[in-house]
Amino acid sequence: MDVVKAVETYITKLVSTPSVMKVLLLDAHTTPIVSLAATQSTLLSHQVYLTDRVDNPQRNRMPHMKCVCFLQPSEESIQAVSSELREPKYADYYLYFSNVLSKSTIERLAEADEFEVVREEYFADYAPLLPSLFSLNHIPTEDRPLYGSSPNTWDDVALGRSVQGIIAVLLSLRKKPVIRYEKMSGMAKKLANEVHQRIQSESTLFDFRPAVVSPLLIILDRRNDPVTPLLTQWTYQAMVHELLGIHNGRVNLTMVPDIRPELSEITLTTSTDPFFQAHHLATFGDLGTSLKNYVQSYQSRSLAQSPSTINSISDMKRFVEEYPEFRKLGGNVSKHVALVGELSRLVDRDRLLDAGEIEQGLATSSGCDFKTVQALVTNNAVPAWNKLRVVILYALRYQKSQTSNIVSLINLLLANGVSREEAGLVYVLLNIAGSDQRQDDLFSTESLLAKGKSALKGLKGVENVYTQHNPHLSQTLENLLKGRLKESSYPFFETSGTNLSLQRPQDIIIFIIGGTTYEEARTVALLNQEANNAGTQILLGGTCVHNSSSYVEMIRAAAKNFPPSVYEPPPESASNAPSLNLNLGGVNTTEDVKVKTRTGAFLTLISACIILAFTTMEFFDYRRVVVDTSVVVDRSRGQKLSVKLNVTFPHVPCYLLSLDIVDISGEQQRDISHNIMKKRLTKAGADVLGIRTGELGSEVDKIAKQRGPDYCGSCYGGIEPPTGCCNSCEDVRQAYSNKGWSFGNPDDIEQCVQEGWSEKLKEQAEEGCNISGRIRVNKVVGSIHLSPGRSYQTNSRQFRDLVPYLKNDGNPHDFSHMVHEFLFMADDEYNPRKATISKEMKKRMNIVGNPLDGHVAKTNKQQYMFQYFLKVVSTQFRTLDDKTINSHQYSVTHFERDLGEGGNEDKQGVYTQHGTVGVPGAYFNFEISPILIVHSETRQSFAHFLTSTCAIVGGVLTVAALLDSILFATGRKFKKSGVNGGAKLM
Repeated sequence: MDVVKAVETYITKLVSTPSVMKVLLLDAHTTPIVSLAATQSTLLSHQVYLTDRVDNPQRNRMPHMKCVCFLQPSEESIQAVSSELREPKYADYYLYFSNVLSKSTIERLAEADEFEVVREEYFADYAPLLPSLFSLNHIPTEDRPLYGSSPNTWDDVALGRSVQGIIAVLLSLRKKPVIRYEKMSGMAKKLANEVHQRIQSESTLFDFRPAVVSPLLIILDRRNDPVTPLLTQWTYQAMVHELLGIHNGRVNLTMVPDIRPELSEITLTTSTDPFFQAHHLATFGDLGTSLKNYVQSYQSRSLAQSPSTINSISDMKRFVEEYPEFRKLGGNVSKHVALVGELSRLVDRDRLLDAGEIEQGLATSSGCDFKTVQALVTNNAVPAWNKLRVVILYALRYQKSQTSNIVSLINLLLANGVSREEAGLVYVLLNIAGSDQRQDDLFSTESLLAKGKSALKGLKGVENVYTQHNPHLSQTLENLLKGRLKESSYPFFETSGTNLSLQRPQDIIIFIIGGTTYEEARTVALLNQEANNAGTQILLGGTCVHNSSSYVEMIRAAAKNFPPSVYEPPPESASNAPSLNLNLGGVNTTEDVKVKTRTGAFLTLISACIILAFTTMEFFDYRRVVVDTSVVVDRSRGQKLSVKLNVTFPHVPCYLLSLDIVDISGEQQRDISHNIMKKRLTKAGADVLGIRTGELGSEVDKIAKQRGPDYCGSCYGGIEPPTGCCNSCEDVRQAYSNKGWSFGNPDDIEQCVQEGWSEKLKEQAEEGCNISGRIRVNKVVGSIHLSPGRSYQTNSRQFRDLVPYLKNDGNPHDFSHMVHEFLFMADDEYNPRKATISKEMKKRMNIVGNPLDGHVAKTNKQQYMFQYFLKVVSTQFRTLDDKTINSHQYSVTHFERDLGEGGNEDKQGVYTQHGTVGVPGAYFNFEISPILIVHSETRQSFAHFLTSTCAIVGGVLTVAALLDSILFATGRKFKKSGVNGGAKLM
C-alpha cells in the first residue's frame, strides 16, 4: 500500500495520452499532489512542456497544443473548466478528475462542451507525503473550520472533504475495507457512517476481488491523544516540520540568517532525495554522523571530478556522464548542511534541550517535578511558546491530581510574558481533550524505566535528549495486531461476521480526524519494516500533518465557535483558578443604549470620507520610495580608482603626447599605453583612416627582416637594453630617454634613417591626437599628466624631452584641448547591472554628468600649462533590496599659466608675478575627500503605516464623537428649555 506509487501511476497514465506535445492544467488542490508524486523530468519525458493553473486568465491561446486537465471536482474547478470549454484555448481537451463526479456535474460539463472531450476519474484526491503517509491538506482555520459548534461535531464542508479523500485513497489502492472507529468520538462515528454509505452507493467502483481477510479502515480522533502533536520532535523529518514547517514537500528557509538565495526554498521529499530517504526517520544525533559522512563522500567525489584527473577520452566520457549527477549531489549536500545547521541553531536559541527533557517526562509515566516546570516558566531565556506548551502538557498530565499546581503555573505564565488569551488555551485543551474527553488513558501504560536517556551523538549543540515517548497510536496498533483491541472501545460499523476483532488484518488504513504527525508516521514506517510484521501493511493518513503550532492554532480557531464555557476552568479545577474568559460577558449593547440622529449620520459620513482620504494619502506615502542622504567617514583602505578619460588635442601629434601618473605615495607610471588608445586626427579634426596609434614603427618588422637575425644596432651612447642592441629607432629613443638625453635629431641615427623616421615626423607634424581609455590610480592624492615628450628620471628628479615639441619646424604646437569625458569609476561600475542601477540613482538625484565633460580650453602659445584641481568624493548608493553600489563624484577648479611670461599688470594696476618653471600640458591634480556620501532608498515600514492608519481612524472618530456628543447635548438642552418655556406660558 504505497500511496506515492499509486498517485505516481495515475499521473503517468494521464500525461501519457495523447503522445504529442501537451499542456497540463491543474487547480489549487491538484498542484501539490502532482508536485509530490511527479518530477519535472517525468512530465517532460511525456511531452508535457507547460504546466499552468486552470483558473489563470492570462494564459495564451495555443491551438496547436493538446491539453490535459487534472482537477478536483470542486465547484471552483468545475466553473473554471466549464468556462475553458466554452472558449477553448487548445486543440483538444482530456479531462481527468481526482474523485468521483456527481451526475449533475457531468451534465454541467456536457452542456459547456461543444466538442468531444475525454473524461475519466483518477482517484488521487490526497497528498502522498510518504509511501505510508497521506494527507488531505485540510489545515483548519477560521475560514476553513474542521469542527462545528462543539468539539464533537463536524463542519459540513470539512466532513464532505474528508469523505472524498478517504474514498479516493480506497479506490486508488483498490481496497473495500471493514470500518472501525473510536466509540467516544461522535465525529469518528459520523465519518464512518458517511464513508460506509458512499461505498454502498458506489458499489460498482468498489467491485474488487474479495480478500481472504478484509482490509481494515480504522478512524481515530486527535482528541484521544493531544500529547503527541505538542511535543518537541527529535527525528529529522519531524524536527524539520516542528521547527521550520514542511508544506507539500517544501521547506521555506527565507528566515534563516545568511541563507543563500538558491536555498531560500528547498524540496524535501523521499522520492527525489536519496539522503532524506535514508535518514528521514533518524534521530537528530545520528543524523550528525550521517551528514558528516555524506559531506566527506562529496568531497572525495569533488577531487575525482577535478580537471587533473581527466587524462584520456574515457575519463572525459566518464566526466560528461557523471557531471549532472555530481552537480545534483553538490546541491543536495548544501541543502542538508544548511537545514541541519539551522535546526541546531534553533535548538540552542530556544533552549529546546531544557524544554524537551521536561516534555518527555510529562508525556510518559516518568512524570516531572513541579519545581522543574516552575523554573522553566520563570526562565526569561525560554520563549513564551515553549512555556505554554509545557504547562499544557503538565495540565493534561496532572489534571485530576495537582489542580492547585496547574493554577500556580497559569499565574506564572501570565507573569512571564504569556498573554491572557494564550494562557486561556490551557483551559481550552482541558475542556476539549482532557481526561474526561479521552477514551484511553495516556499516562499509565509506559514502563517505569522510561526515564532512561538515549545519547545522541554527533552534532555540536545537541548532546542528549529524551526519546522515550511513543505515540498512543503505537499501543493501538500493537493491540490491533495482537487481536487485543477491544470491540467495546473500537466497534465495527455495521459489519456482519463473528470474531472479526480476532483476525489479523493484512492491510490497515488509519485515518486520524484532526490531523496526524510525523512521529506517528515514523511509528507506522518502523512497524512496516519489522520482520515479525511481515505480510501486514499499514497506511496512516489524516486531515493534515500537524506540528505543535498548527495543532494549537487549530484548537484556538475552533474554540471561537464553541460555547463560552470552553474558556472556563474545568469542574475539577481549584477554586482559586483565574478566569480567562475573554468574552464580553455582561456588557449591554442593546438598542436602548443607542440613539440615532441625523447629525450623527452626517458626522459618520464626513468621518468616513476623511478617514478614506487620509488613509489613501498615508498609503501612497507608505508606498513611495525616498532617498535619504547621509555623510559618514570613508573607512575604505588600500583601494584603487579607475579614471575614464577621452580628450582631444588638435595641435599635438600622437607621437609627442605622453600620459603619466604620479601620486603622493611615490608611485610613478610613465608613458602609459595599457588600456589607452591614441587616435590620430587630421588638421581639420577628422580621423586618419586606418590609424589608431601614434607610434611611428609600422614598418619596423619588415626592415628587421631585411637586416637579418645577426644585426645589432648601436645605442649611440644611450643606456642599452638587456639584449645590448638597439635594432630600431624606437629602441634608440628609449635608450636616450633612460640616459636622460633629448632625442633631437633622428637624421643622425642609422636605424631612424632606414625607417624613415624624419619623413613620418613631418607627415604627422600638422596632426592632432585623441587619447581615450581607462587607467587605474591609487586612492591617494595624485596627478595625471598629459604632456609632450617622454619623461625620464635622473638623480630622483623627473625631466621631459621637450625638444621635439618646441622645435621650430614651421608647425607650432600648443595644448588647446577639449575634454569629451573625464570621470572616476569604482569597481562596482564594471558590473553592467550595478552600473545601470548607479545611472538610475544618479538621474534621480540629479547628479548625472561630470564637471569636465564638454570642457574646451584654447591657447595659441606653445609654453602654456592647463591645471585642473579635482576633489574626489566617494559615493555609495543603497537600494531597497540591500544592494550596495559604490561610485565617485568630483568637483573641479581650473587654472591656466603662461610659462613664457614672468608677470603682467591688470587694469587696476595690480602686478602679478607668474612662475616660469613648468612643462606645457594638461594636468589633472586629484585629491581624495575623507568623507563618504551615502544615498539610501528607504520606505516607511508597514508598522508605521499601520500605526498612522490607526491614529487616523482613532483620531477622526474621537473628534467626531466629541462633536456629536456636544451637538447632541446642546440640542437636547435647547429642546428641554423650549419645553420648559412652553409650560410657563401655559
